[in-house]
Amino acid sequence: MNYLTELLAFYRWLETTLISPIQQAYWHLLMCANNRAAVRDELGDWYWPVDFNLPNTVVMRFLGLKKHYQVVHLRDQLIRTGRVQYEKHPAQRAGTYRLHPFNQGLEAIWITAERGCVRTQVWNVAGSPSAPGLETYINPLNNKKAFLSGSIPEDTLSPNGFNLLPEISEEEKAVIRARFPDNDVAAFYAIWEAREKKQMETKNLWR
Repeated sequence: MNYLTELLAFYRWLETTLISPIQQAYWHLLMCANNRAAVRDELGDWYWPVDFNLPNTVVMRFLGLKKHYQVVHLRDQLIRTGRVQYEKHPAQRAGTYRLHPFNQGLEAIWITAERGCVRTQVWNVAGSPSAPGLETYINPLNNKKAFLSGSIPEDTLSPNGFNLLPEISEEEKAVIRARFPDNDVAAFYAIWEAREKKQMETKNLWR
């Protein structure tokens, strides 16, 4: 699982899903906790665990909550969005969370953790084939090629280091999203590529 990919997809999801600011903060806290619970396998590679624990006291401290029932109420609301699962610990210890990744190119696999040689279920990139003639625009390393000149005149670099790409129309975006009806992450990267293509076409007009 990749932090930036999930973060971008989360805000894309918020365009069509209404949740409160504190629920958004709860999701961000869970992402952070999931990331901090990273597991290293016997070969030295790091993975995001599928399941992780987070005490209610930590949730209360970071979200500014005073009562335990407030955590339960917010958690139930977040669960209803379909983005989170939760299992209560029978011995009143920290419960177990499971985030549902936006990146549909992930699968849960089992590894042997370096510490303690414990079998642990983690997220891993699946080798799922793309549809005929289409690419899946998900890069787990987020090292997708960027055009450094952006839309700055005379090919000078953006002073802030941003990749400033020209926008495409809402109609063009709708056509692209129709190609990926069940994959917001893939649609996001397809739109990004269309903007890069438009940038190159614009630059070629001046050559």
